[in-house]
Amino acid sequence: MEKERFKFPANFLWGGATAACQMEGAYDVDGRGLSTSDIHRYNAKLDRVHYRKKLVENEHTLATLAAAVADQEGYYPKRYGNDFYHRYKEDIALLKEMGMNSFRFSIAWPRIFPRGDELKPNEKGLQFYDKVIQEVIAAGMEPIVTMFHYDIPLPLLTEYGGFKNPKLIEFMVRYATVLLDRYGSLVKYWIPFNQTNLIQYCSFKSLGILRDQTKNLTEDQYIAIHHQFLIDAQIKAYAKKINPAIKIGIMLADCTYYPMTCRPEDIVFTMKRNRMQYFYADVPLRGKYPGFMLRYFKENDIHVEITEADKILLKENTLDFLAFSYYYSRTLDSQKNTMNPASISENPYLKANAWGWTIDPLGMYNAISQYWDRYQKPIMIAENGFGYEDIFTDGTVHDDYRIDYLRQHIQAVAEALQDGVKVLAYLPWGPIDLVSSGTAEMSKRYGFIYVDQDDLGHGSKNRYRKDSFYWYQKVIASRGSDL
Repeated sequence: MEKERFKFPANFLWGGATAACQMEGAYDVDGRGLSTSDIHRYNAKLDRVHYRKKLVENEHTLATLAAAVADQEGYYPKRYGNDFYHRYKEDIALLKEMGMNSFRFSIAWPRIFPRGDELKPNEKGLQFYDKVIQEVIAAGMEPIVTMFHYDIPLPLLTEYGGFKNPKLIEFMVRYATVLLDRYGSLVKYWIPFNQTNLIQYCSFKSLGILRDQTKNLTEDQYIAIHHQFLIDAQIKAYAKKINPAIKIGIMLADCTYYPMTCRPEDIVFTMKRNRMQYFYADVPLRGKYPGFMLRYFKENDIHVEITEADKILLKENTLDFLAFSYYYSRTLDSQKNTMNPASISENPYLKANAWGWTIDPLGMYNAISQYWDRYQKPIMIAENGFGYEDIFTDGTVHDDYRIDYLRQHIQAVAEALQDGVKVLAYLPWGPIDLVSSGTAEMSKRYGFIYVDQDDLGHGSKNRYRKDSFYWYQKVIASRGSDL
């Protein structure tokens, strides 16, 4: 007798995830200001496998920001995205056709507060999201909204120095309260910060730290993170007042590590590195700084002011769920790697794509399980996917490689659900092809829907269904039992 196939819960959220800075375009429309994403110039010569290292080495200064703003020759893909700003109705209709019942997207901070420090929001910017949210709900999808996804208004860097300045607590909380007041009755799930733990790669676009505005980068990074923790807690406190049904979540980029060997040194070193990543969820989900982190600050002469009022705020306003992105796993060798989170080793047992991202669905099952065991809080798979240079032919893309990748990762989610883990949602990244966050390429595609647009923005921008579109449609309709 054939074993009955597992079905996901009836209320499980099947969807997709996007970001305003990689989708919308219309960077100069209806009063929108410039953001950190708008000065990412496309560089065709960038080595894909090592692009992260190069980006870290070339983080911005006041001079490079000014040069990018003044540049009339370079192509800045995130200013144009895939034109979701003008095509959102068409795109949302395609997601509905696929059967999605949820859609994660972000609101562009500089579209609401062009400078970031204004007292009143830009009404035209809000009106755009009025229409988007109404369209999502009308399509039968649960909106899952990220408040800040790598698009800090530039004056908050050039005039205030980014999130290391406590003034940004005031500015972002003001922005968040505007969103909650406007959409708190329509949107249940909110993520204040995208991938809050990626400070090793995103000091500029996530924390707003410029290289010539810091004397101690590591210390300033942790100060900025502390300010973001306080913002999370203030947002949660406000949400409780206006609508207790609102859920506020922390989001991480999964950085769960494997030990290279069973040498005790590798095991303990990996445990310590994993704890350094759990820290970013420990504070907002458990409500206090863990002892190992306070020890790390002391031993590395890192000074983060944590007041008694801060401790009370964090303790009384823990967040509701953990969202995380998962693309690949990481491996550590205690004899070769350091405590720097960017220091990793290659796993000889795994294959990788052209960007050096390993394919490891068991790694996602491991990550989900570790997070659930640690926090016992609902989990969202906020991003997952396979970036690839698709070949468009005969009006479609035959992307069996993407189907195979996603199938195995959905199976990993199913295993976790059967263990009793409360997984709320599976939201694969970029259901409609969009601009890459790391390299600003269009050719690194994740979508079920192909966009006719190249790395320089050329093309009709018309949308075409890939083979994976129909596959995911079938998966959703069968509640994950037909993979």
